Formats: sequence, C-alpha cells, structure tokens
Amino acid sequence: MTKPLSVAACATCGFKLSEPFAKLAVSDLGFVSDDRFPGRCIVMLRHHATELFDLDSALRHAFADDVSTAARAIYLAVNAFKINYEILGNADPHVHCHLVPRQLGEPKPKVPAWLHPKEQNELAAAEAEEIKQRIKTHLPHWR
Repeated sequence: MTKPLSVAACATCGFKLSEPFAKLAVSDLGFVSDDRFPGRCIVMLRHHATELFDLDSALRHAFADDVSTAARAIYLAVNAFKINYEILGNADPHVHCHLVPRQLGEPKPKVPAWLHPKEQNELAAAEAEEIKQRIKTHLPHWR
C-alpha cells in the first residue's frame, strides 16, 4: 500500500491534499478517488502562493513542469484520451492544479468534470492503489 507523504499541507493557508502519494520537483501529487475519472489527481505547489503570477519565473516554470510530468504519467497509467487541467483556487486560494483524465465514450465528454452527470463515488481501495502505483511507474524519479 502507498504510504502517505508526511508533508502535503501548506503551513501558510492550510491547503492540504487528501491523498498525497508522490513528490515532484516543487509540488506534491495527491490522488482523488473518483470512479468517474480513475486517475484524477491534484498537483499542489509546496510554496504558498495564491496566483501563478505571484511566482518568480523559475518556480512558475518548475510548477508547470511538475503539472506536465504528472499529467503524462496519469495519461499513460489510465490510457486516457485527454487530460483536463483545472486551476481554480476559489475555494482553496493556493496554487494547485486538478488533473482529470478523460476517456472516449464517457457521457458528455465536452462537459467539465464539475458538471459530470454521474455522482462521484470512491474507487475500490485496491483499484485506487493500483492506479497510484501505475502513475508512479511513469514518474521519472520513481523508475
């Protein structure tokens, strides 16, 4: 079973990942157990900021690289058709990005994840664990 990361919360604002499972260069990767979108994750910047433009160029680019690295790993792990990138921050004003893998043939694929017609339910624990492990195998530092 994946051991949760010890640090995946912001000391400044308290934003916290629910299921952190991997460290990236400047971010932590958390898993969202969502049967509608197996492989759904959140990339949380470890440095506190509320806006991308608050970051210096190097940190902003490193965060974008982390998002891209995680998206590719998720894409490969769940054989996604497309990854949706959602950076909102309305409820949690901390730089983070939701990565939502989309599959061909799902209902209303052009609708954002938040408007999906099916109610969100958790994946079976074994399936969630397997997906996390597959994602890790596609992260460069986990090889």
